[in-house]
Amino acid sequence: MVMALLHPHPALKVAAPQSPMVDGWMGDDWFHYGAFRLANIAWLGAQTGYKGDGKAPSTGGWDDYDNFREIASAGDWAKKSGYDQLPYWTRMSMHPAYDGFWSGQALDKLLAKSPSDVPTIWEQGLWDQEDMWGAIHSYEALTGAGHASNNFIVMGPWRHSQINRVGYELGPFKWDGDTAMQYREDMILPFFNHYLKDGPAVTPPAATIYNTGENHWDRFSQWPLACESGCPSPLTPINFGEDGMLGFGKQTAGGDSYVSDPAKPVPHLPRPVNFNDGRWGDWLVQDQRSYDGRPDVMTYETPVLEQAVRVSGAPIADLFAKTTGTDGDFVVKLIDVYPTENATDPKMGGYQLAVSLDIFRGRYRKSFSNPSAIPANQVQEYKFRLPMVNHVFQPGHRIMVQVQSTLFPLYDRNPQKYVPNIFYAKAGDYQKATITLMRGGATPSRVWLPVVPLAPAQVIH
Repeated sequence: MVMALLHPHPALKVAAPQSPMVDGWMGDDWFHYGAFRLANIAWLGAQTGYKGDGKAPSTGGWDDYDNFREIASAGDWAKKSGYDQLPYWTRMSMHPAYDGFWSGQALDKLLAKSPSDVPTIWEQGLWDQEDMWGAIHSYEALTGAGHASNNFIVMGPWRHSQINRVGYELGPFKWDGDTAMQYREDMILPFFNHYLKDGPAVTPPAATIYNTGENHWDRFSQWPLACESGCPSPLTPINFGEDGMLGFGKQTAGGDSYVSDPAKPVPHLPRPVNFNDGRWGDWLVQDQRSYDGRPDVMTYETPVLEQAVRVSGAPIADLFAKTTGTDGDFVVKLIDVYPTENATDPKMGGYQLAVSLDIFRGRYRKSFSNPSAIPANQVQEYKFRLPMVNHVFQPGHRIMVQVQSTLFPLYDRNPQKYVPNIFYAKAGDYQKATITLMRGGATPSRVWLPVVPLAPAQVIH
């Protein structure tokens, strides 16, 4: 659908791309900020086999955590499985950085250069485990290119393409009705009827975003509500503090260290992990308590909130860190910690819901196209945008940030020793590294939150 919007045929009157893959390196299927998604590696067979009949080779035993840990790099797995003979694997693995191979096919950039006049609703799930980047960045690019009047965004409380299914829930979270049906019947159908059947005129809100903290739809005349520039509100830093504290005020200068060991990576799901075990669709809303307290996961948490905190936009992770290695990854999770006791649903007592998380490969801290080794034991800044949120941290909850250096086997392991191409790292390249997160003073690690008033005027009721 997105490709059809490039120099569209005159017969194309309206469009609604759903969960589109737009930039496979930045944050859709293949990579997230340079970290390769091992979960997608077996997909190559189906994509390059005859009429989709390519068969995925076995990864080994049931636990993919062990299967991929026993093999050093993705390149070693490809060689073992025979995937190194697939033309697309060869092309992809030779372009680990964001060079012209990737940027030249990034559809948000292409659309911004040649925007169409086709009325378009972009759809994306707030917990899309596959294509988190495409819809929102396409909407933003076209809005920036002066096409706000015919481009609209809908973001619901969904996994990837859940609008084609029922939308009452995701994992243990129950929503206000079938949100997927609401999208199809209340948003898309009137929009299509307007342009395809001469139905009643419809002008959707600029953005329709589900409020995942108050459990209802919000409709905005402008989106996002807070950002670095050009928004109704600026971003607000929430700072890492001493003894795991997290707060909006200045914090005591210091540093907190952890050891990242590629031989014992932090799993993205409780083990055993198998990509076909039925947990793929809702892993982003799983309880983060499985990792809180690990020595290689740094946790920062506010006191219990006395007042609600509303965030509406894209948080920005802003870490100042040093490492004993010469490369490394950073995973940042923004988490809503539920009250310890829940009378109506005891299992949800203390639940840690990641409302936004992503991974960043440290070699790209200065340039996505020109990676560089990290100078060992020198403080560097790692600043990257997290996925969009529209959430209210309720009184009685806490705000938490977790930082770690692995998210495995979803993402490949960084050797933590700089090598030209991580796809072809060897077993001897993988090494432990001590990472120190700086806080306070001139190098305050923090997350810039899109904090807005609880009842912003931009909401259309």
